[in-house]
Amino acid sequence: MKRSLRLSLLTALVILIAVANSLITVMPAHAEQPQVVLTQEQIDQIAQILYQQSLQQQSAQTTSPAAPAQTELPAVTGAGLPDTSGYSLLGTYSTNYNAKIPRATNVSIAANRINGYVLNPGDLFSFTTVILPRTAANGYVSAPVIVNKEFVPGMGGGICQVSSTLYACMVTCGVPALERHPHSLPVSYIPAGMDATISGTAVDLKFTNPYDRPMMISATPDNGKLTVGLWLRN
Repeated sequence: MKRSLRLSLLTALVILIAVANSLITVMPAHAEQPQVVLTQEQIDQIAQILYQQSLQQQSAQTTSPAAPAQTELPAVTGAGLPDTSGYSLLGTYSTNYNAKIPRATNVSIAANRINGYVLNPGDLFSFTTVILPRTAANGYVSAPVIVNKEFVPGMGGGICQVSSTLYACMVTCGVPALERHPHSLPVSYIPAGMDATISGTAVDLKFTNPYDRPMMISATPDNGKLTVGLWLRN
């Protein structure tokens, strides 16, 4: 059974899709009363096309944006492992990064700032405080950061890999966080749920030394591999 549809904005869209997919033929404009005639089978085909296009649009909207490309630079490394004599290793966690792009400079600077940091029993550690403000005066450079679920250039991009690697080490060692925030987008260098984003002074990674002895942090960036460790005084 055939079904007649009057032209409207909605049906015009359907007609254009149907014509583009060779599902119908439009009668000539000189016809006395132009009509578009669709069978039920054709209507079902058009509905399927609309549904598939809707799925494609949703997929495009939910795909995480790619970080902008960065110019390669000489590899940046850290200062090396601090003096761990008199300490026992609680645990470590490692992540990988490209050591030849500007972001690596920020990874190295932030890692060096927390490397060798000692917390006495009950001391509070604030990541954003220890690594200092992300400014050119403190050595940081511009690199991609996540803002409102998008990658944009920002001073200090890459420091969150250091805070995330530290947080993952804390989880490995059973040291609880007092404050920790996930990224608004997935990050490639660490599994979901193990990341810890930093933003200004309002979004931080904080924890205290839960032991009755001093605890030390080590953070060593080495040609694209960042390793963070927690150590307990013997």
